[in-house]
Amino acid sequence: MTSHKDFQASGPLQGLRVIELGMLFAGPLIATNLADLGAEVIKIEHPKGDEVRKLGKGDNGLWWSVVARNKKLVGVDVKHADGQAVVRKLLESADVFIENFRPGRVKEWGLDYETIRKINPGIVMLHVSGYGQTGPYALRPGLGTLAEAFSGFAHVTGQPDGPPTLPAFPLADSVAALSGTYAVLAALWARERNGGIGDEIDISLYEPLLSMTGPMVINYTKAGSIAHRDGNRARWSTPRNTYRTKDGRWIAVSSAADAPTMRLFKAIGREDLAEDPAWQTNRERLKRVDECDGMIADWMLAHTQAEAMERLGEFDVLAAPVNDVEGIVNDPHVQARGTVVTVADPAIGDTQVQGVVPRFRNSPGKINWLGKHQVGTETRDFLREVGYADGDIAALEKRGIVKAA
Repeated sequence: MTSHKDFQASGPLQGLRVIELGMLFAGPLIATNLADLGAEVIKIEHPKGDEVRKLGKGDNGLWWSVVARNKKLVGVDVKHADGQAVVRKLLESADVFIENFRPGRVKEWGLDYETIRKINPGIVMLHVSGYGQTGPYALRPGLGTLAEAFSGFAHVTGQPDGPPTLPAFPLADSVAALSGTYAVLAALWARERNGGIGDEIDISLYEPLLSMTGPMVINYTKAGSIAHRDGNRARWSTPRNTYRTKDGRWIAVSSAADAPTMRLFKAIGREDLAEDPAWQTNRERLKRVDECDGMIADWMLAHTQAEAMERLGEFDVLAAPVNDVEGIVNDPHVQARGTVVTVADPAIGDTQVQGVVPRFRNSPGKINWLGKHQVGTETRDFLREVGYADGDIAALEKRGIVKAA
């Protein structure tokens, strides 16, 4: 297995050291984002292996390949006092500490902010939990699925006559990870301006998702309107929907502005509507949403997806195919931009995964490796770095406190 020393980090965060003490998705995904942009991420993993290793297709847990990419692995049992001491030694030289256990758990392990800041005043510590570090629900167990329900997201997702609908992937975790990533970067910026003192950050799983629901809260507090499920329609604009094509595929159309809608009408052979005052404004079209959707749906059903997209493209209509993953991977635009990249892996071979987002011209990030298949690939390296002798490491491993691959 390749050592962490065999790769030169690339990206704007080179030189940043991150300690990740997390499980499942939200906390680890924050660390993944930072690692993709060049940070050195040391993942503290239980000697028996992270739960994510068991998830996903294939014998090697393909979820792990994605979530643990670009990370260096140190196997430590943090429930043991000697394991906690190992993590505290690692934190002495870290810039960022990410944890996503239930509130209060890291304090039990002597890894809380008040303890760590005494040995490293510049540390930026980020907590991720289901309901946050404060409030009456703080100690409740929290996962992304629960946050998607609690935040109101599931309530407004799905068909009007169908059940509240959960996403097919950990959306709440991913959104919280984006919030956590920019929160860490903001705290690091502030540290440079206030004498090198770090900060403590509290992120719940439900609040970042709620923050993305636009006017849902203000519509209720100021107008008494409770948002409900509208399927693929939008209450504020039409046309906006997905439409089935002749070959059983789908196309999404969104034309909140009036000019794009007029182009759509011309593309489907309804030039007459482009001159009709009853159809020229979004306010008027909303009065005829069923009729509007119906004529677009009829036109789509008379054409294959490829035929429809070609015609809509000629008129610069705001439309896109509804891709499955096969369509994404094989799309010429995706291929030309390198949205999906090929990464070599010693266990599963060359494989395609999503590339680094965002893109930097001068300091681009890179996926150097996928999640490593052995626990503790860098345990010896980092324990030696913080002062443990080889005999001490061997003794800790014999007791099951650390795991060194």
